[in-house]
Amino acid sequence: MTKYLIVNADDFGYSHSINKGIIEAHKRGIVTSTSVMVNAIAADEAKDLTKYPNLSVGLHFELKEVVDVEAELKRQIEKFVAIVGKKPDHIDTHKRHTTDEGIREVLETYPKTHNIPVRIFNAKHIGSFGVNSNDGSVAQLKRSIDETTDENNELMTHCGYSDDYLRKHSSYSDPREQELASILDPSIQEYIRDKGLQLINWRQIA
Repeated sequence: MTKYLIVNADDFGYSHSINKGIIEAHKRGIVTSTSVMVNAIAADEAKDLTKYPNLSVGLHFELKEVVDVEAELKRQIEKFVAIVGKKPDHIDTHKRHTTDEGIREVLETYPKTHNIPVRIFNAKHIGSFGVNSNDGSVAQLKRSIDETTDENNELMTHCGYSDDYLRKHSSYSDPREQELASILDPSIQEYIRDKGLQLINWRQIA
């Protein structure tokens, strides 16, 4: 059985420096997908992502307070379409909102009616090699890749460049550069091939 791996870079739009790192991680590394925070300050830069045909672009759904979840999801999808020019290739969530039963229920139903895949239901999520383990090293990335067991697998990364804005507004700033360095390490692509994995994006399993 051929096994497939999506490498998704979360948080596109959070800052220009993150956006720059994600694009580099796609062009020179193993990132095949990204997800956009449509309410963030640099979200408008996502309009240029269509120039990368092998990069799928999804919605990074975020909730900052208790609201009508379905209405907010619809609003963010509409804003995504206004920025990117098409519907999201997939939907994932910010800060693991899917642990909330009400949010999870909406994500199980609403996107399905619009033929939009959702991270937690359409591929085995093998984790985030940096932000959860506080280790964005090449060795940790390889350990995460070793966890691929299903036909379709997804690895999440929070790679990017850091800057003063990010250090001020995010609890996860400088370690993003370590993740980026690991994503760009030449040995990683060879390691993925040796594991019999094929890199794909969300459009290829939708």
